[in-house]
Amino acid sequence: MLSKLLTTTIVFLSAATPCLAMTPSELATFATNYKYNENAPVAYSYYDKSCQTTVSVPLVKTLDLGSGRIGGITNKYLCWGATYTYFEMTRGNLESIRVFAEVGAGRSTRYTNWGPVANPGDDLTQDQLISVAKAIAKHTQ
Repeated sequence: MLSKLLTTTIVFLSAATPCLAMTPSELATFATNYKYNENAPVAYSYYDKSCQTTVSVPLVKTLDLGSGRIGGITNKYLCWGATYTYFEMTRGNLESIRVFAEVGAGRSTRYTNWGPVANPGDDLTQDQLISVAKAIAKHTQ
């Protein structure tokens, strides 16, 4: 009986959709090492009231995670600092996009002391999430 239960559990767990979320620590390492690319595609744009400017948020990296999962990282520069946000989704399902990690740094830290954001993605609207999902889907081979 135990052997059958163990086999059933292994099959069940192996059939689950994997979540390969990048940790805030891994995202901070990426942010520290990222070299600016002026040709990065824009994931979404919006008007930021605190900085009084329109902000274009580029998609700086896409990832094919396998098993039908894709991911991407956006980089938002504002007047007070910057944030990097890591997303994952199921290929072909824009509604499945989720924010898994976000790190930010202010100008006073000279972008070397990236720290996790308490509620990743809370500032994003549904339209912005779908726009990011479209950009990730378009640019992931």
